Amino acid sequence: MKWPWSKKDEPAPPPVRKDASPAAHGRGGERETSTILTGDATQDSRSLQILLDTIAAVTANIDLDTVLRDIVDRSLQVTSAERAILLLGEQPDDLSVRMAMDREGRSLTGELQWSRSLVRRCLEDGVAVRSVVQSDQEALELGQSVYDLKLRAVMCAPMRARNRTVGVIYVDSRAVRREFSSRDLALFGAISAQLAISVENARLHADSLEKVRLQKDVEIARRIQQHLLPPVPNHLTGLQLGLRYVAAEQASGDTYDLVPLSDGRLAVMIGDVTGHGVGAALLTHAVQAALRSYLELIDDAATVVTRINQRLVAGVETGNFMSLLLAIIDPKARTLEYVNAGHPGLVLSRASGVTVLEKTGMVLGVVGEQVYRASPKVELQPGDLLFFHTDGVDEAMSPRREMFGNERLQAVLARAQNLAAEEVVGAVEEGLWQHVANGAVEDDFTMIAVKLS
Repeated sequence: MKWPWSKKDEPAPPPVRKDASPAAHGRGGERETSTILTGDATQDSRSLQILLDTIAAVTANIDLDTVLRDIVDRSLQVTSAERAILLLGEQPDDLSVRMAMDREGRSLTGELQWSRSLVRRCLEDGVAVRSVVQSDQEALELGQSVYDLKLRAVMCAPMRARNRTVGVIYVDSRAVRREFSSRDLALFGAISAQLAISVENARLHADSLEKVRLQKDVEIARRIQQHLLPPVPNHLTGLQLGLRYVAAEQASGDTYDLVPLSDGRLAVMIGDVTGHGVGAALLTHAVQAALRSYLELIDDAATVVTRINQRLVAGVETGNFMSLLLAIIDPKARTLEYVNAGHPGLVLSRASGVTVLEKTGMVLGVVGEQVYRASPKVELQPGDLLFFHTDGVDEAMSPRREMFGNERLQAVLARAQNLAAEEVVGAVEEGLWQHVANGAVEDDFTMIAVKLS
């Protein structure tokens, strides 16, 4: 068994506050030297046994609730106090009651009072403190709660682990003859150091279990998302398609859809929800499902986007929004009509050069009454390439923290103008990986290339 005050790799017990005030140290205000060992063999043996038993008990458990209850229970046993309260937090104003019990082992509920001034002093000075109250005036000096509760003995010790405060263990008593001695204070301080380590270990264990559970949830979400992502349609007359989809995490905030319409036109949607992860992935698929439903009934891109926005505003928490680009491509008439709701611009690459088509509205999920307008029809020519992408492409960072940017993207597209659609997205992807020097991408990115035959 390691002694917590004798090994360099173990925390020392918190020092005892030496304060000349009578309220802090009993009659006369004399200074005291607090120590666990008093010279009385029987008493010292009992103190050491209590300390050893406490260390053994709290280190045997890693369940946080079990550890916390044991801490409170043993604090009552050690001090013979009437109440013990475990307060978790790092600052006096941030403390919250995590567990409280009376001497009979009953849980205390409701709004509890304690000496906030003594607890504040304990945390600010980082030492165990005690108070013996001999008059109403002294009680008021320690705080209204001490006076109201008619407390006669109060003691608390900070709980510190890994150089940070995790809380305070506090005990008090109304018994007139019960006074916490210097030995009580030293023993209480020594125990609190070990209790803090146990709280931190239990918390870390609980965090690790939660992390494993979340990782499983994310993996399930990733599989569902991969299953729901639409395939690239085959045999579209007059069109070639290329696609790349890369998630920065296992579940992505990017979404896309490729919906062949009954008259031979193709609806292309690409969007990006704020953030990434499971929540963003769920929202992207809600939008994808709504889009398909609307396209079956509505033949107007602007109306579809307006309705999707209304649904997002009504059903999504404030502060979450989505950029979206919906384009309707007619390969027979060789025309394009689109609605760009705050999304990176649709790039048109043709023999005469590369241009970025303007946005037509703000992001979705902000203003419920927003009415979206479609662009004027854009005339297309054989060989024209339409390039859709999310901001993960533009904002991909090099090791020197330089963004890939629009200029690099347009330069790659200009060089790839004569390539097939799938080869175009391959060329852009290769340029991205060269730019990030094969490092990890920080955001999801999606690319769709549509080329007219």
